[in-house]
Amino acid sequence: MATDLNAPKKPKKKFQFPHVFILLSCVILLVAALSYLLPAGTYDTVIDPVSGSEVVDPDSFHYVESTPVTLMQLVASYSNGFQAVAPLLFMTMAVGGTFGVIHRLGIIPAMVSFASKRFRTNRLLAIPILLLCFSALDTFLGMPELCIVFLPIITPLILSLGFDSLTACAVVICGNCVGFSTGLGNPFTTLICQKICGLPLYSGLWYRAICFVVFYGITVVYVMRYALRVAKDPQSSRCFAADQTRRADLKEAVVEKLTLRKKLAAGFIATLFVVNVVGTFLYGWDVPEMTGIFLIMGFGSAVISGTGLSKACLMFVDGCKDILQGALVMCVARTISVVMEQGNITYTIVHGLSEIIAYFPQVFTIVGIFLAVMLIDFFIPAGSGEAVVVMPIISPLAEILGLSKQACVLAFQFGDGWSNTIWPTTASYMATLAVGEIKWTDWQRFQLPLFCIWFVVGALMLMIAQLIGLGPM
Repeated sequence: MATDLNAPKKPKKKFQFPHVFILLSCVILLVAALSYLLPAGTYDTVIDPVSGSEVVDPDSFHYVESTPVTLMQLVASYSNGFQAVAPLLFMTMAVGGTFGVIHRLGIIPAMVSFASKRFRTNRLLAIPILLLCFSALDTFLGMPELCIVFLPIITPLILSLGFDSLTACAVVICGNCVGFSTGLGNPFTTLICQKICGLPLYSGLWYRAICFVVFYGITVVYVMRYALRVAKDPQSSRCFAADQTRRADLKEAVVEKLTLRKKLAAGFIATLFVVNVVGTFLYGWDVPEMTGIFLIMGFGSAVISGTGLSKACLMFVDGCKDILQGALVMCVARTISVVMEQGNITYTIVHGLSEIIAYFPQVFTIVGIFLAVMLIDFFIPAGSGEAVVVMPIISPLAEILGLSKQACVLAFQFGDGWSNTIWPTTASYMATLAVGEIKWTDWQRFQLPLFCIWFVVGALMLMIAQLIGLGPM
């Protein structure tokens, strides 16, 4: 049969990344399969006399009867995943709904317009200033959930300056990550780890401060390079189409000048923001309290501005719709951890990794701990929860191998912190992407090069800490 050489060639199909739901479901299936391949194991728990926390006994690991995940358990795990993140899910919806109300009242666009005028002469200053604010805030608070809180405010400002939504997410998430990972006084990682290791609280501050400056500088350069590229060529942005709609909505909303009542509502909103941060810092408020404040913020601002509660409810529901898909992604991601727990293989993996790193040369063992914590963070994404599991194992291991315990604490901080930006099992991070309406795949394409830089520099900083024998003070 003769071939027509002049026939038009069929266009090659471009590879399209699978939907994030499909990717996460594949990971869930893989974890379920591992429950059949890996032996089930667990540690006994004891009360640590120093920290007063319930921690694992490092010498108590033992295998238990295998509990492979059945088909029905696998199906039900999705529902269990939703239940596991219920407080954070409700907070995400509350934040989305609240900012839906505030935006539709015209308050956010007006506030953004005011702020953008202050940065008009030198818009690039906004990025290092905001990155520093979020880094400094989270290095002491250790609350990744604050990303969810501030992103709806930051995104319109960043858009008004000529950048994109991905830049806004980078400013908030990466700033948070720098502060959380270096942890000058992070109560959920630094202080818990130091208590478990028997180190003075806040010790080693000078070296962590150096790490903070180094990683802050790296992050500023990386984010600003991306932001400048988008400013020069807006179509290079991965969220160009969506941002066009957001910018149009912002311009339309700014046309309306704020009435006296709406100005009072803006003051009410700003006050509650301060209350939320102070309450978190001084009184240990967590997700439930923050959620309540946001509900008061949304409906209270509507009442003050003269908008009826019925209309406010409609605005709130519309705001929830904007972030629904991302919120569902967060819930599905949490299912991975649920399946791990059902299969009783989480501790088996932790035990196996601890035995492997014991064979590393001393100067590289600290990097091995860094890597192990990073991998464990996929299965135990909560910083404080991972600390009470991992540090009781690492602390005696450090004594046996002659490692600096302060360097081990830093290795935990880096491993737990940096991985929060790449693992889909980190609920707060997935919720932030949901609020920002950023696809997980787009975020990975942006974030992975920065993550690799963080990893290399972090490994070097850890080896230096071990070589100088970073002490308890």
